Amino acid sequence: MIGDCANCNCAHVCAVKGVSCKPVEQEKILGLYTAEEQKIMEAAAYVEATYYMQYTRIQETAAFAQKMGYTTLGLAFCIGISKEAELIAKYFSKFFTVYSICCKNCGISKDVLKLKKVHPESAVESMCNPKSQAHFLNEQHCDLFISAGLCVGHDALFNKACDGPVTNLIAKDRVLAHNPIGAVYSNYWKGKLGIND
Repeated sequence: MIGDCANCNCAHVCAVKGVSCKPVEQEKILGLYTAEEQKIMEAAAYVEATYYMQYTRIQETAAFAQKMGYTTLGLAFCIGISKEAELIAKYFSKFFTVYSICCKNCGISKDVLKLKKVHPESAVESMCNPKSQAHFLNEQHCDLFISAGLCVGHDALFNKACDGPVTNLIAKDRVLAHNPIGAVYSNYWKGKLGIND
């Protein structure tokens, strides 16, 4: 059985030598992919190989969508990065029709669902609304859904509710300037997390 790759004791031979560390039925593995998913795999490999170490994530996203023949992108973003979302939409709009929707859409108070507030003293604190974000973008018949800075958990609900493929452009991390991997590059954070080498 494959798995536990984070603790690999085979020096990741799958990547280095192109062999599996455990016996697998290659045809069974390849059979997991539908024809549409194979097309996505081909486009992803094309972008990776063509623009390796040249394109930023935003450029790679556009290149991938173009390779797939997509025409309509849906951008679901956190209200905390509104200015950034405006710039992202501006870039994508050079190539595609872009629909965008912020996380606080519909303006429903957290009090309605008895959700914990960031600022309990506030009379008004709107809840995030990821399923409505997905619903709106589904209605626009988006080809590709882009998650930008959605909260942990809200992003999972958004991804689950979308009618098509979702790619993550920004992973929210308020502490590390939306760079979550920074925690494992910092000796300070590795110490705080108890994962020092």
